[in-house]
Amino acid sequence: MAESVQYYLERMIPELEGLEKKHIFSPVEIKSIIKKRTNFEYALQRRIKQKIDFLRAIEYEINLEELRKKRIARLGIADSLKGSDLQYSGARRIYNLFRRATIKFKSDLSLWLQYIDYAKKNKANNILSSIFVQAIQYHPNNASLWIMAATWENEHNANMAAARVLLQRALRLMPESQQLWHEYFRLELLYIEKIKLRRRILGIDQAKNQEDLDAMQVDNQDDNDDNTINLPAVTGEDVAQWKQDEENTKKSKKVLTKEEAAALEEANNPILQGLLAKIIYDNAIQSTADSIQFRQRFVDIYREFTDTQKDIDHVYDTIRRDMIDNAEARAFLAKSHLFVFKQVEESQDEEKSQYISVSDPAFVPALKKCVGEFESALVDVPQPDMWVQYIQFLLSWHALVSEENLKLYLGKLLQKTFKACKKQNKLNATLYELWVAHLMEQKDQEKAESVVLQGLDSHPNDAKLWIYRIELAQDDPKEQHKLYATALDYNPASLLLWNSYKDCILLSAHLSVEETDKLFFRACEKATILLPSVTSESADRNGIKQVLQSAYVQWAAESQGIEAARTVYKKIIKNFYPTYTFFIKCIEIENEYGSADEAGQESVEYLYDRTTRLEDDKEGMSRGIASHQA
Repeated sequence: MAESVQYYLERMIPELEGLEKKHIFSPVEIKSIIKKRTNFEYALQRRIKQKIDFLRAIEYEINLEELRKKRIARLGIADSLKGSDLQYSGARRIYNLFRRATIKFKSDLSLWLQYIDYAKKNKANNILSSIFVQAIQYHPNNASLWIMAATWENEHNANMAAARVLLQRALRLMPESQQLWHEYFRLELLYIEKIKLRRRILGIDQAKNQEDLDAMQVDNQDDNDDNTINLPAVTGEDVAQWKQDEENTKKSKKVLTKEEAAALEEANNPILQGLLAKIIYDNAIQSTADSIQFRQRFVDIYREFTDTQKDIDHVYDTIRRDMIDNAEARAFLAKSHLFVFKQVEESQDEEKSQYISVSDPAFVPALKKCVGEFESALVDVPQPDMWVQYIQFLLSWHALVSEENLKLYLGKLLQKTFKACKKQNKLNATLYELWVAHLMEQKDQEKAESVVLQGLDSHPNDAKLWIYRIELAQDDPKEQHKLYATALDYNPASLLLWNSYKDCILLSAHLSVEETDKLFFRACEKATILLPSVTSESADRNGIKQVLQSAYVQWAAESQGIEAARTVYKKIIKNFYPTYTFFIKCIEIENEYGSADEAGQESVEYLYDRTTRLEDDKEGMSRGIASHQA
């Protein structure tokens, strides 16, 4: 160990001598740097190495490098250090520490990301490629690393070929990674977009050039117009000179064949027409687990670029071909009519996909097209899921639009759709929920009560329908409590329903303190009895216990004081199998409402003692007890 430490310290000597000679650091500061680095090196050389030691050393060196740069700037000696070892010695040491750390902790992805981030901040392009190669070598199945490397190669290193190769290799390793397919697809579209922009800047776009030439043509019929400036006559010597210059130019330039000239035209170049992106999409939907969300993301990426309407139509065609019976896919196709390609403000020659505004005159015809396609989809896919998609679409626009006639049209269409769905016997629990919520929003309480009763007859285990039913009976508190009892009999494990019941108890202003206490106790008792198992762990069961028991104690503390809260939580601990979170809540209540007297100390110690008997966080509770006693 000592020999290795001595080796690394001896390598610092030229750097430290230079820093002292240039008066960047004083002799006292140099001694402090040596002492710090010696301690770090001994920590890094011990038998069982820890990542935190490397990170501390790196943090110290980064701070030291920042201080060195500031002092160099203040002394005004930056120019004299250019090209010398002293200019890069600090950064070289930091990179060396990162390299040693990543060699020891190869599997630590966060360490590699810190290494990459530091190199990016310092624009160390000459070593970033090697860092990415090493990181990918140890983490070949991490798609984000491959994407990060390809993005850097394309955007910062201007090497599209390397970026393309990286993503192709990643897809060979992970052909089912949807993220990789999307980013490779975006990369090719971005490359094409840059080429198109460059062609327009250079004037290679034939259509644009022809327009410019037409505009430059001079009308020779008005030669005698007084407003025309007559150019001087061209002599024979001028013509001869021009011919000579043209011949010299032709000799120095390569003459393009017709095939080569045609290939340069954007309309005849399949690559510039998005062929590569289309091939990537076709391969993607064959290589990975396909879904409408996966294909929809390709459309979203297409919409970020210009002149992609034909390519988007190709995606739509494949969805119609492969997912004709998928309700979500049909809904996506129906909604596509609300997108339109419009000219980009920066350029009148480019078109980009945009969402049609509600105030746009084209919105109503587009909406009718959507409705027509949805109704056609209902014939092809007569399933409840298709009805859900259609009704959710109508409800979203009904809530968004403000124009009176359009809102009336959507309201009538919703009524018609709900009735048609009921007539075809396609109403499921979700559709009943949407229907009742819509009727309650429209203040049609009588109709809403009728629909919710029908829904509960068919789906008594739907908690949300029960909550709507209880909300409709808000004028009769006694009826509400009866409904809660029935609803909880059908849905004993519904966290949503128990949470609603808890809120109902707390908001019941007509109840006395004794009545509220009885309701909370019965609720805790009923939850314990109704749940399938009072001791087994599950998120919903623990959530129900936590909601009721914590609310019970909190209410007791707020309404009657800390002594009542202590009586309540001791009662809960004795009878209702409380969770770890409940004990933490009780400790918080003791800290907020309790006092530091002997009774308060005993209560807190009692809670800590009960909590440490649980398996959740014994170590954390032991530290809490120690800090409390201190």
